Amino acid sequence: MLGNILLGMVIPILVGVWILRRNFKILVLYYPLGVAISSCINNIGFNFFWNILPNTHNQSFASLPMNIGIYPISGCLMIYAILVKGAKPWLAILVASLSLTLIEWLAKTMGHVIYFNGWNILWTFLSYLLPFVLAYGYSRLLRYIK
Repeated sequence: MLGNILLGMVIPILVGVWILRRNFKILVLYYPLGVAISSCINNIGFNFFWNILPNTHNQSFASLPMNIGIYPISGCLMIYAILVKGAKPWLAILVASLSLTLIEWLAKTMGHVIYFNGWNILWTFLSYLLPFVLAYGYSRLLRYIK
């Protein structure tokens, strides 16, 4: 569990906050969205498609560090790349999705992630792609609300 906390929460939050320190508005607007989306997807996934170590009585507990760390921070960094750095949206979405998929593939290879009920790395990629598309859509919506 210490590995989940350090690699899934502490390091990503420190790196993300350092990169976004001058763009605090991105954190305030997109971090809660990332937490909400990742929590929803992981709650469904733990019941039907995957498990991660360590095993706990409440399987969602093991993913809590990632739900409040690497997942929402990676979404914030993707939005930062699009809005501040001028990255092409679909390229930023693709890079963010592939990056998280690669990290999960490494965790699966090391035996920390277990798939079942037909889940595979392609479904994992799509489960990362969808939230990033939703976050980008949310950013487009916010443009009209301002």
